[in-house]
Amino acid sequence: MRLRYEDYLTMQRHVSAQAPLEACGLVAGHQGVSTAVFPIPNILHSPLRYRMDPQRQVEALFAIERAGWELMAIYHSHPMGPPVPSETDLAEAAYRVVYLIWAPVGHEWVVRGFYLHGYQVREVPIRLE
Repeated sequence: MRLRYEDYLTMQRHVSAQAPLEACGLVAGHQGVSTAVFPIPNILHSPLRYRMDPQRQVEALFAIERAGWELMAIYHSHPMGPPVPSETDLAEAAYRVVYLIWAPVGHEWVVRGFYLHGYQVREVPIRLE
């Protein structure tokens, strides 16, 4: 997965600002490179789960479509770690996109990417550009 550095920073700032609650959002892309990040409010206001605000999620998906981009990834945070899919993440994964999971490691937020299909997990390397 190829992320523009500015998109990486947008997500990093978002997840950091929302801690200790989970943050979430969408990443748009074009030709395999991120083009925009859409932070979406977590309507559960939970440190352990997220659910995107449906109205804001639909607005973001329409904006992605209008721009001619594709949904490249869904991101969320695990404020108490670790940056790996939880049982809930596996059970609720509904899109065939990369799932980016952010978590604090030491004093820094890190991200890892995964394809989640059913209960199968495959890590995806992330390259910053």
